[in-house]
Order: sequence, then C-alpha cells, then structure tokens
Amino acid sequence: MAQVNFTFPDLRELVTIRKEDAIETLTSLGFPAEETGKEDELTVEVTPNRPDCLCVEGLARALHSYQTGKAKYYEVAKGKVEVDVNPTVANVRPAFGGAVVRDVRMADAFLRSLMQVQEKLHDTLGRKRRKIAIGIHDFDRVQPPFRYFACGRKDVQFVPLEMEEKMTPEQILLEHPKGVDYAHLVGERCPMIEDSNQEILSFPPIINGELTKLTDRTRNLFIDCTGTSEEAVKQTVNILVAMLSERGGKIEEILINGKPYPLLQEHVWPVPAKQAERLLGIKLSHATVCEYLQKMGHRIAGDAVHVPGYRVDVMNEVDLVEDVAIAYGFNNFEPSLPEFASVGKASPESVFHELLLGLGYDEVMSWTLSNPAHERKAGIPHGSAVEIENPLAEDFTAFRTSILPNILTVLSDSKNEKLPIRIYEEGAVGAPQLENRLCIASMHPKASFSEIKGAVLAIAKAAGLEISIEKEEFGPFIFGRSAAVYLNGKKAGYLGEISPEVLENFSLEQPVCAAELRVS
Repeated sequence: MAQVNFTFPDLRELVTIRKEDAIETLTSLGFPAEETGKEDELTVEVTPNRPDCLCVEGLARALHSYQTGKAKYYEVAKGKVEVDVNPTVANVRPAFGGAVVRDVRMADAFLRSLMQVQEKLHDTLGRKRRKIAIGIHDFDRVQPPFRYFACGRKDVQFVPLEMEEKMTPEQILLEHPKGVDYAHLVGERCPMIEDSNQEILSFPPIINGELTKLTDRTRNLFIDCTGTSEEAVKQTVNILVAMLSERGGKIEEILINGKPYPLLQEHVWPVPAKQAERLLGIKLSHATVCEYLQKMGHRIAGDAVHVPGYRVDVMNEVDLVEDVAIAYGFNNFEPSLPEFASVGKASPESVFHELLLGLGYDEVMSWTLSNPAHERKAGIPHGSAVEIENPLAEDFTAFRTSILPNILTVLSDSKNEKLPIRIYEEGAVGAPQLENRLCIASMHPKASFSEIKGAVLAIAKAAGLEISIEKEEFGPFIFGRSAAVYLNGKKAGYLGEISPEVLENFSLEQPVCAAELRVS
C-alpha cells in the first residue's frame, strides 16, 4: 500500500465533513485512515488498484460521492495546443499523452499534494518511472507548439530543475542526483520535450527543466506524460487532470500529431444487478445497486453504468460488484455456513516439522518472491535468479535463491518479542533450479555456533541422515564461525553465527545463529 499524508484543513477545503467521519468513512471505503500525531495531519493507506486516490483531491472526491450519491463530472474543452511526437522516440519511449489545465491557484498545500501524487504515481502505476513518467510545467513560460523527440547524449543543453548551469543529457545522467538514480532507464538516445523556441521543458523520465518550474505565481499548467504503455499514460493523465479540476482548474485537450488527445472518456457497462445478487449472496434490487454504484462515483443512465475515466481499476463487471459490496458495507454482511458439506484431511507434513517443534522451533512462512538486494543485504553471494518479467512491487522482482534473508527479516520484525526466538522455514528456492530447503535460526544473547551445530546434528540423526560438518567460510557468517554441512556425502548447505554487519543491515541487536540446508 502507498501512504498519502495531508492536513485535515486541506481536506475540508474540498469536502464538508467532520474529521472523525472522514477517518471512519475512508476506512470503510477500503482506505485505512488515522491521525499521525502531528497537528491536524492524517495518513491514509491506498491500495495499488486505486491510483486515483493517491492524493487528497481523489480522497475528497470519493468522500463527496459517498456522502451525496452523486458522481463528479469534469468538463473538457477543445484545445489548440499542438505536440509533434517525432518518429525518433518509437524505439526509445514511444507513448505520449498530455493536457493543458488553466486557472489553477497554486497554494502551498496544493503544491505539496501535486508533488506527492507525482511521486506516488511514479512509484506505483509508473513502476519507478519505467512505465510512465510525469512532467508538470508552468505553461506561460514556454511557447507552443511542442515537440517530443529523441537525441544523442551530447546534442542539447538545458538547465535541469534545481540547477543553475546548462548541462547535456550525458552530464545529467552522470552528475545530477535524479540522473544517477534513473540513468538505467535511458539508452544512447534521450527523449526530450521542447517548445517552438527550442527551449527544453523536460528530459523524461529523468528531470524537468528549471525553465518551467512551478511557483506560487503559476496559473496555467502543461502536463506531459511519457512511457512505454499507451494505456498507463492515458490513465495517468486522466488521474492528474481530474485532480487539478478538483482545485478549480479548467481542463483543455491537446492535439498530438494533429489529432485531439481524448481525456476522461467514460467506460460503459450494464448495471450488474443480477450478478451482484449472485456473487454477494444478498437480495438487491436494480435501484439499490444503482444507488450503491452512484455512491462509489459512477454515473447511471438507464440500465448503463458510466465509469469515470480516472477509475483505472474497473476492468469488468465483477469490479463493479466489488464497489457495490464496499458501498453496502462489509461489516453488514451476515456470516453463514456454506450450503455443502466437506471432509477435510491433513496435508502431508515434512519429516523435519515434528523434529523442529520438539527442539523448540516455531514455523514461519514467507514470500517465495524476493529481490536480489535482500540477499546482498544478508551477505549472500549474488547468483543467477529467475526474474519476474512484470513485477508489481520492488520487493518482488525475482524468485528467491535463499530463505535466510526472509528468516532474518522475520527476526527483525519480531525483535521486540520475548527471547529466545527460534524459528524455521522449509520451502522452495530457485538457485536457479527449483529445490527444497530448510532454514533454521535462533536469536538470543547466547546464540552461538555450538547451538546451531547441535540442532543440525540432532535433526540429521533423527531423520536418519549421515552428516559431516567441515570448516568453511560463507558470506553471512562470522569469519571462523561457519561451516559447510554434508548430508549423505553431498554438500547440503551452511551453518554458523550471523556476522555483525548482517545483523546491522537487518537492525538486529541480539546474536543470531542459523543454518540453511538443501533437503530435496
């Protein structure tokens, strides 16, 4: 989940509601809200499927619709601002979208909200700027038409945001903090946006130009959004213009290669009255379903539901049924037993499960997806990992090649619990071939090499395995206090005391001893 922070007075400017009611209603709508402890500040957790609510304006809109049962409607004016998308970006960063928004009052609270939503959209919908990147510019400081093109790393110069001297794209990628952070997203050809005077507005997805920096005097905005996905770019532009309209901005289309770029187009679905009744298991009339959908911000016209263009999460009728359930209230559903009988049976248990319970270890279960950075953090040498082609989160980019980082994370999350803490996990890793491993760890002031060695010897003996332990150094462990474990004559893993550096990486203050063994 992404966290959105704002002050309650800022929310009150957008929707009339008491603080207690705002917290309760947002939480019931699936956005857990609470006070931060700072004066009048609220924090709200927003799920990845609702990027339209990654700002106070979107949350205020959701509260307004829920209170009034009326959907917000935003007018879109025809525009004359033209953007030429040059063929040179086709193999660089091909998708482009944008809009002009006029008569915006750039108060401090709104400027903070705008910066926050830009950052949140980059991290979530934008997959760390890879899929989409946003530029928001002071429109009155440039002269349309605009051109989106790709150039070499030394072909142009401009003053990047928060700098004073002109820099080439190559200098920005090597020296500017944002350039260093996102240089991996740019190849030899760099995407650029310039105006008719050849002034550079933006070097997406890296940095905007200082020329179009937003100030409290800014009134008219030009929004650009570039990326690798046309759909994601369109969704992002729709979310931004709807947000700006909540602040009184007037939305205006732009022309891309001579064609109007459509904004906030509604998606039309039939009212899912029967499907809602079947899936939710409650009696619902057609009128009641329509009422609930309107409370969730949809427009009803006859037997059709018009889903607003900024609601990117509605992909089929089941998503509309989910909105009906939210408006009805999950706490209002009465629990009931299923209408069918079944006979359960225990799943086969590992031979190690009972052995480790007898030794005082508790079982944990962690994610099989990980990030190579977690393994480096644990001091484990980098190996080949099966990478996820389209990861949804930065922490889950590859199939794990070790269980030890997960075990250390669990210990870190449990460090305030009563000691000793002894845990284990048996599960799959890809190293890169899929194999079954057992990882055990003990954390307390006297955790030692002897303790973990004794536990491994006891497990092997009880399981009928021939075991030998030979001195060998391995990354996560203290030098001289680690060993390789051989089961039935084959190398199966390592054991030892976790090094101080690794303990510090996981914010652990107590000694930890651990072992990880291949038990396929």
